[in-house]
Amino acid sequence: KTLGKYHKTARKLKAYPTPPTYTEQETEKDNIIFVNYDMVQAKIMMLSKDQAFNPEVMPAARVFGEYFGGGLSSIVFQEIREARALAYSAFASYRSPSKADKSHFVQGFMSVQSDKMKDAITAMRELMDDMPKAEQQFEGSKVSVLKQLETERITKTRVFFDYLKAKDLGLDYDMRENIYKKAQKMSFADLETFFNDHIKGRKYTFLVMGNKETLDMEYLKTLGNIKEVSLEELFGY
Repeated sequence: KTLGKYHKTARKLKAYPTPPTYTEQETEKDNIIFVNYDMVQAKIMMLSKDQAFNPEVMPAARVFGEYFGGGLSSIVFQEIREARALAYSAFASYRSPSKADKSHFVQGFMSVQSDKMKDAITAMRELMDDMPKAEQQFEGSKVSVLKQLETERITKTRVFFDYLKAKDLGLDYDMRENIYKKAQKMSFADLETFFNDHIKGRKYTFLVMGNKETLDMEYLKTLGNIKEVSLEELFGY
């Protein structure tokens, strides 16, 4: 009654607009999308399209993210930032989609000094092709995932919105239960199988933002075809 009184609308409402469809790009070979921006650092994102959404890979993906590329103790952060001092920040992950008809993506990111771009990309690709084995760190990653799930509470309006998220993925159950149960029993061999099936040896689209006057553009050309986009094309103004 309140809406009817104060929210006046036309008798015939306009049709709800059809949302745009964005086609996910295959990553069958290495490519570079570059934007020239006057900055001291260079931002590098690596993306590779994997299989369509599969809930069965999510437990291993969660542990992989914690072990390999998520926190301060992860393999990527410790190797690229701490041990080699190649980046200000670095991470890697296996991203899951929000819709059932979309795909998982392998993702890596580094923020580096311009003169360290080549070494940082080389180091990241080495890690993405050959995952180091640190058994104690792996066990710590499992414990971290389990503790996160144990202490998380879905309450109030989040109950509704998490239900909608699950529905968008074609799920009628709480995925956290599967992740929790499988993470408890996961071995490093299981993680290696996931890595070999979904991470190792992939091709990437490199998204690079930096100053072309200070970056080694000739090196970027050796990675693959370069497409340069303008700031106007990227930001819309």
